[in-house]
Amino acid sequence: MNRPLPAPYRDVALLVARVLLGVVMFAHGYQKMVINGIGRTTEGFESLSIPLAIVSASFVTVVEFAGSALLILGALTPFVSAGNLVIMGGAAVFVHAKNGIFVADGGWELVGVIGAGFLMLAACGPGRFSVDHLIDKRRHQDREDLARAQSAWPRGSAPVEAPVPFASAYAPAARRAEAAPADLWTPPGGLTADAPLPRRSARVHAAPTDARTAR
Repeated sequence: MNRPLPAPYRDVALLVARVLLGVVMFAHGYQKMVINGIGRTTEGFESLSIPLAIVSASFVTVVEFAGSALLILGALTPFVSAGNLVIMGGAAVFVHAKNGIFVADGGWELVGVIGAGFLMLAACGPGRFSVDHLIDKRRHQDREDLARAQSAWPRGSAPVEAPVPFASAYAPAARRAEAAPADLWTPPGGLTADAPLPRRSARVHAAPTDARTAR
């Protein structure tokens, strides 16, 4: 008796719960936005002594009206559920708690049940028949493809390109290809044990003479 429903039945149950909650919240949001308008809704919040009436009325209207469509589609379910939980909690505290439990007396019965439904959706998720599930499935598939591609290369066998020094990476290509100039005093074949050292030019390196002595 402690087993959860099999996956297909659980997903269908979550879909039905989302649709029912979405329809109820859409009706309340439509009433506030279209029938009453933000102005009358704000006046109603002020008469109930709800803090920041204009901000609260705008927040409640948007979450109920737009969030209901997202809820039915199963998109951004945790955020929509959290927003509606805030709304139900505020309604219970500021409006219905003083009237007891039963909805006929203006109690918190209805907002408590709706809040419990959103709490269950936040804990269990939207189910397979949802936009959130499709996005999560795509991300999981991408991670599997990446892991499969990385495991295809044995460790150490993947070619690794040698790092390019910072200075040479920004130097012109022709300059990088140019060989370093050879020493002017080094023979073309390089210095060896048998090769004599080249003689320096006497004209260039002769000691300077006094011009008056030369005369």
